[in-house]
Amino acid sequence: MTALPFLLFTMMISVTYGSPLHLDLEMSSEEYRVLLNKMNSQAVNKMTGDHPSINEALRLGERLSKWIAKVNELRTSQTAIRLTSPSTRRGIPIDTPNTYSPDIIKKETYGILVELPTAMKEVLTGNFEPPTSLPVDDETFITLARRLDRNYQSAARFKSVDQYRSYYIQAASKDVRGYYYLTKNSIGEDDLSDVSRIPEDKITPTKNALALICLNNLGNDQLCRSIVNEAFENNTVARFYRKYFPAAKKNWNSFFKIPLNARREDIQWSAKRTTIPFKIPEIPKFIPYLRDNIEDEFRWKNWELVLNFGTLPGSAYLKFRPGVVPHVDRLGGNEIVMDSNQPIEEYESQWTIRHEFGHVLGLPDCYHEFYDLNAQAYVNYQLDITDLMCSRAGNMNERIFEELKKAYSK
Repeated sequence: MTALPFLLFTMMISVTYGSPLHLDLEMSSEEYRVLLNKMNSQAVNKMTGDHPSINEALRLGERLSKWIAKVNELRTSQTAIRLTSPSTRRGIPIDTPNTYSPDIIKKETYGILVELPTAMKEVLTGNFEPPTSLPVDDETFITLARRLDRNYQSAARFKSVDQYRSYYIQAASKDVRGYYYLTKNSIGEDDLSDVSRIPEDKITPTKNALALICLNNLGNDQLCRSIVNEAFENNTVARFYRKYFPAAKKNWNSFFKIPLNARREDIQWSAKRTTIPFKIPEIPKFIPYLRDNIEDEFRWKNWELVLNFGTLPGSAYLKFRPGVVPHVDRLGGNEIVMDSNQPIEEYESQWTIRHEFGHVLGLPDCYHEFYDLNAQAYVNYQLDITDLMCSRAGNMNERIFEELKKAYSK
């Protein structure tokens, strides 16, 4: 398919199905359950087709969740089976992206079932009421259960996003891995001035990286790979790099920079104490919730951000709705919407309010997800797993502070 007809086709499909929900890459299984239940109530899942491998992974995950709940009924909070915690957050590094599709999920499901002890497999694949005990020690159970749970999450994500596949196909043009590879390995114009000097083992990854920075410009993978091959044949790779690298750099920066139209007017910046007005929550307990999380997170060395609670019009505010995917109305927006079904004492809620407040300040997400037509699978990764706006394993850092300073210091 040529570039123009393909573009028109994907635009047409996008208009039909709209833009996807804002979904964090590290959503918990409970968050996926809430989302799938909402989709089921609206009959949205019918749009994604029926994939037996997806349904099987979902069924095993639901069965696992029910079993753990039964076991925990007889345990204390200290001895309860838990598959996630702040310490188990691993992030999704750009070097080892997450890839998922019905075939990948089917293979993982089969691999897990083969490894399960017979007694554990019988419970998970059965239809009877799960027991209140485990047939294996806790450590063995949790290790295997985590694999099942992550496979469930992949299946749930596929079920949630596949109706917007055309959107994710287009999103492949923003894949930053080419820029990342070139900068990480310090490959520049001078290094590409003579292709005969490129080490043999570096030719293929370098070609792939160059094709990706071209994709950031042209949005056509097949055309870009053809142009790269031609540049290598004619020894004009340095010229190719000079032409396409600036736009790739701009694409990378777009995941980190606060856009001009997202910069707030109500932030009072100073070198040590920066304030932002925030509407007083209707329920008093949410004031310490906001202070304990937002003010705790947004500080760097001798600098701190402080919420100034009041009734100033146009201030940021907190809103709760049941079963909602947490979000802010826009970058630099005021409305933070959280799920009222999620206890604010849970780690997931505490991380989410910190991350979403970053969007209030105008900070974009620094993770990416797209559909790879060559691999016939979804791919996602985080540009920096140590960064609060990229990963649940991340925190406030110097990068965020400097970006806030650049946007708001007068």
